[in-house]
Amino acid sequence: MMALNLVGWNVVLDSDHADELSAFYERLLGWTRFKGEEYTVLTNLEQKGLPTWITFQQVDDYVPPVWPAALDEQQQMAHLDFHVENVEDGVKHALLCGATMSEIQFDDRWRVMLDPAGHPFCILPPIMPWM
Repeated sequence: MMALNLVGWNVVLDSDHADELSAFYERLLGWTRFKGEEYTVLTNLEQKGLPTWITFQQVDDYVPPVWPAALDEQQQMAHLDFHVENVEDGVKHALLCGATMSEIQFDDRWRVMLDPAGHPFCILPPIMPWM
């Protein structure tokens, strides 16, 4: 079976305030932000190997997802996982950057957070049991 010959990867997040959302992730991750005419991109300039980007796309009629899923509500299409050395410290940092803690948590080993546009993301320990 043939596979893609990756030269990097990118995740695109929609928002009705894409510039503000990109500024949140810039604070959260400490990555470098590049603002274009149609998109804003964050990347880790210190990363070795394949480059990683997060692109923020302005969608004026954006509807935030509901997490966890609820019938007849906007569903999440994806979420981001960030593995950190200390989950408690990672959560504190995310809150200072403007994230909120999800009211519903399913596991005490990690935390589900919401970015300012309502996208869920997780703060997890470095290694999860299934890895």
